[in-house]
Amino acid sequence: MEKKQTRKQQALQTRANILAVCTRLLREHTFDELSITMICREADISVGAFYHHFKTKSDIIVELYRDVDAIFMNDVLPACCLLPPLEAILQYLCEQCGYAETMGIDSIKNVYKAQIDNGNTFFASNARGLPDGLRCLLQRAVRECCLKTDTDIEKLLEELLIMSRGVIYYWCIRNGEINVRDYIYHMAEGYLQAYLANPSISL
Repeated sequence: MEKKQTRKQQALQTRANILAVCTRLLREHTFDELSITMICREADISVGAFYHHFKTKSDIIVELYRDVDAIFMNDVLPACCLLPPLEAILQYLCEQCGYAETMGIDSIKNVYKAQIDNGNTFFASNARGLPDGLRCLLQRAVRECCLKTDTDIEKLLEELLIMSRGVIYYWCIRNGEINVRDYIYHMAEGYLQAYLANPSISL
């Protein structure tokens, strides 16, 4: 039993090492330049070991993006909860788009490509950490009577995520020439006006 646990720990360490190496290499190379041979050399593992943990190179992008959920649930959401309800929603969306800037255009382009090539079950799931954090903020805004009590939260959640993902996509095709935070803030601000419990009070 102890040996199995040790093997499991070693496997987790190897996987974490591969992801850490890829994160570093992606700061120095584009995704297309990055090869599995390069990853294995830098991680000091065999190609077979790589394929034991990941089916394709694109799986690396998907796995790295999973970290976003943990960051948003553990760091971004608590910080946004300190703000007034509606401002919290807007800032949360700004952080989502701002994180894309942190990852860089090449990485984000390959996130979209990975979704198309490998299916989008993970990315499209609203049960993930990032969407769930936004859901919590929308529920709070309804609960505190900032948004209409009959607001369909799941519908609004989906619409806001389509909007933020669209802004990120637009940022990609404009090669980073737009301010994603400003774009999503003003677009979402205008959109939320239709859901205000008291329309006479502007955001």
